[in-house]
Amino acid sequence: MKKIKEVNIEGDRIFLKKNKYLGWTVVNPFKIDGKINWKNLLIGGNWVRFFIVIMMVILILLAIMEYSNVVKIANECLNNSHTIIVNTSQWIN
Repeated sequence: MKKIKEVNIEGDRIFLKKNKYLGWTVVNPFKIDGKINWKNLLIGGNWVRFFIVIMMVILILLAIMEYSNVVKIANECLNNSHTIIVNTSQWIN
């Protein structure tokens, strides 16, 4: 854990990292004392941020699915319009 300082406040271990622009910030290292902290590794140590990230990923995936569906519908409309034009030209003659 380079550049990370450990502070004990009333028995709680808090890890701080010095940032060039913002000063000291709280960090959630995924490896503490040689052991992997799975909560910090999987969710980044904060359930709210994890939920926000999951919601953003879901929204992006839904937008991709909607876009692909719209492209498929537009392609079907373009294919059908060609047959409609051919059929109407037979009516005119």
